[in-house]
Amino acid sequence: MDLKLKRALYSIVVYPQKEVINDVKILKDVLAAKIVKYASRNSEAHITIIEFWADQYELEFYKKRIEKICRSQRPQEVTFDSLSLSKFSHAIVLLPDDSSKYYLNDLLKNFRNGLKTNHTVNGTSAHISIGRELSLAQIDKAQNLYDNINLEFNCDTIAIREFNKSKGQFDVISMFKLLGGPLSHHQYSLL
Repeated sequence: MDLKLKRALYSIVVYPQKEVINDVKILKDVLAAKIVKYASRNSEAHITIIEFWADQYELEFYKKRIEKICRSQRPQEVTFDSLSLSKFSHAIVLLPDDSSKYYLNDLLKNFRNGLKTNHTVNGTSAHISIGRELSLAQIDKAQNLYDNINLEFNCDTIAIREFNKSKGQFDVISMFKLLGGPLSHHQYSLL
């Protein structure tokens, strides 16, 4: 008898408010009008913290750890004000301004350190993807496609997303708020 539990692919992300998700969707629509089809076209705006495979019991472990980390992490307004079109990474991404970058890098580091297991894979530095796996020709077509970028949102929500094979995208299954309280001595020992 095989008692192996079914595992699924999950990601933990910083999840912006709906207005920002809609603004990023518009940026993706503009890109799609120019180059048609591309990876991450239908993915909602997010900042990846980690990805991992887990069964239902391991997922509960991650949820409890996220709740504990969220208690000590403070929310903050962040701004994404520049665009990177990279032929090296074959991507178009939004990047945070300097003060937001410092805050987000610290936030991502705290979550990655608190959630690290043999099953986790860290995301990269803080960014919001517009398009991924683009050809060099597609990146060339996207040059000068966008004017000034200035997306601002209150970074206050962490989400767990589960990969939906039929859609080829992740779906949000749980959300947590950053509460910004101090860690007690007992909480330090848990992290």
